[in-house]
Amino acid sequence: MLVPSNLYRPDPNRAIHIDGQLDDKLLSRLSPQILKLLAQNRKPITVYILDSPGGSTATARGILSMLRASDQDASPACRLITVVTSKAQSAAADLLSSGDYAIAYPGCSLLYHGVRTPGLIPALQPLTAERTSLLAHLLRLTNDAYAMELVKRAEGRFMFRFIMMRPEMRKIQDANPKKPKSDLECFIELTSPKLSESARKIFKKAQERYARYEPLLAEFTIKSKFGKRGKIAREEARQIKAIVDFEVADNKANPSWTFKDGGLSRLVEDFFLVAEYLESQQNERLKLWCKTLSRFALSKNELDEIERIPDEKGKNEALLAKVQPPVQPVWSFFVALCHALQEDENELSSTDAYWLGLIDEVIGEGGLATSRWFEEWQPDPQPPAPQVSQSAEA
Repeated sequence: MLVPSNLYRPDPNRAIHIDGQLDDKLLSRLSPQILKLLAQNRKPITVYILDSPGGSTATARGILSMLRASDQDASPACRLITVVTSKAQSAAADLLSSGDYAIAYPGCSLLYHGVRTPGLIPALQPLTAERTSLLAHLLRLTNDAYAMELVKRAEGRFMFRFIMMRPEMRKIQDANPKKPKSDLECFIELTSPKLSESARKIFKKAQERYARYEPLLAEFTIKSKFGKRGKIAREEARQIKAIVDFEVADNKANPSWTFKDGGLSRLVEDFFLVAEYLESQQNERLKLWCKTLSRFALSKNELDEIERIPDEKGKNEALLAKVQPPVQPVWSFFVALCHALQEDENELSSTDAYWLGLIDEVIGEGGLATSRWFEEWQPDPQPPAPQVSQSAEA
């Protein structure tokens, strides 16, 4: 049976409501309410997003910063349950995904996109070549930073989707043992039909982004070249040289291709893709993914073999050696997906957001598994044993 837990259930009595633009006026209105809730106790706080077109990212950060504040006794931050009832766009969508448990009502509209110029440079002056180049660089860096923030917020949800699909993935792989599909291929095959057309476009962009990783790294063995740490500029120079060689070879069939006419832009794009891949590959959270997924990804014999290794360090190394190869592509695809959400305008439904790992639950959609089920589930109580009367005993 399910025993309701306040860690996963919205509480209107401990809640704030966001309706309209995220701006200084909203922050001023919500601040006293947040401070009062924080002073009362450390129970979870619900953030209801009713209908918001987004607005200032600084406002969204300010609201989150207050909600996650400690107190004079250094108490832990209150758990946040975020709920969208109608529309959450831009900064409001980011706020929704920042919840420890994020919920959407059916039929909601969510919009994710990259940084827009007015929010980055309020008093933008007439553009020159120098300013345009600087602006493009700042936008890229900011989008990359936001993408990695989204990775941190949503990775647990995405990993949960991946785990829940493992039985279906195994069926696909077992159906063709001579040429089994990878975990990532199975995941994409199973997830794509569940998405709207808009969300499938995001999935496709993520696949294209991920597809650029493999030839860049495999063709020039960037992984082995740059595995050792050295001066950052020297390592980046080696990466750029490898990418230049790759682009020349990749476009040798096109006699009109040049770096001047589009090739240089592609080189810059490839550089950031490689940096993104290497960062995700060395990320400690990837190792945590591998450890968490090991009991789902490895057979009992493999787990027993690792368990027999005498020292803890050796166990961890053996586990990563077995689990990381199949998990790494899924992790890299997820990173690419978060970057794809920073491009263009990406409108999603509640169900889309669930499958992309942006929210935890869609209200009333019983067919969509949630982590809440597992946390709230408890065995049914056993019926009391029948009492035997004294006469019967005699």
